[in-house]
Amino acid sequence: MDGRPSPVRWVTTLVVALIGVVGVGAGLAVGLAAGDDDGGDTVAPTGQAGSSLVDASSLRQPIHEHADFALVIRGQLFDFGQPQFLSTEERELNPNVHIHDPRHTVIHVHREGTTWDEFFRSLGFELNDVSLLGEAGNDSLALPSGEVLKATGGETLKFIVNGVPVDGIAGMNIGALDRVLISFGPESREDVIATQWPLVTDQACIPQGLCSERGSGAGEHGEPCDSRQASCVGN
Repeated sequence: MDGRPSPVRWVTTLVVALIGVVGVGAGLAVGLAAGDDDGGDTVAPTGQAGSSLVDASSLRQPIHEHADFALVIRGQLFDFGQPQFLSTEERELNPNVHIHDPRHTVIHVHREGTTWDEFFRSLGFELNDVSLLGEAGNDSLALPSGEVLKATGGETLKFIVNGVPVDGIAGMNIGALDRVLISFGPESREDVIATQWPLVTDQACIPQGLCSERGSGAGEHGEPCDSRQASCVGN
C-alpha cells in the first residue's frame, strides 16, 4: 500500500460530501420559504399593523414639531374640531401625527419623515396629487363622507405652502412651523391667496415653545413637554 486512498473509498467520500451540500441548500431554501410565509423579515408600511411585522415608523426618529393648516372647500372653511378628527388620551388616531384640543388647526408631529398623506389618511381623507403620484392632472381629495373632489367643471385643487403656490403636498414631509392651505373650488390661485390664505392660523409656534407670550407651551393640552425639552418625544 502506498498510503493513498483506494478509488472506491475516494468516490464514497465525494458522494457523502455532495449529499451534505445538497442537504444544507435544501435547509436554507425551506428556511427562506418559511420566512416569506410568516413575514418574519418583512417591514410593515407606516400605519399598517401586524403581530409579526416591524412597524416602519419605529425606524424614524422621534421629534415634536407643529404646523398650521386649513382646508377650504368651495369657499367654506372645513371644521377639524369635530370629535372624529381629534385624538385624545383614550383614543389616539395616529401616534406619529395628530390634532387635538384646544388648537384644531395645529398638527402635532412625533416622528420624522411624516408626510401630509399620512396625516390626512389618519383622519379618513385620501389626498392624491403630483407629489405622491408623480404625474399631474389626477389630483383628488376623498373626504371621510365618501365625496371625492376632482378637477372638473372649472373646480380645481390648489395648494399653498408658506404663502407660495405649489403643485402638491401629499408626498411632502410636514415641516416645523409650516403653514399650509388646501383649497378646492373655482377660484384662481391668486384669489385663493388673497381671500383664503388669511384663514390659515399662525399658532404652531405656541406648542413649539417659540412664542410663549401668546400662550402656554410645556404641558399645554396634556402634552408632556414642548420642543425645547430634550425628553420631548410625545405620545
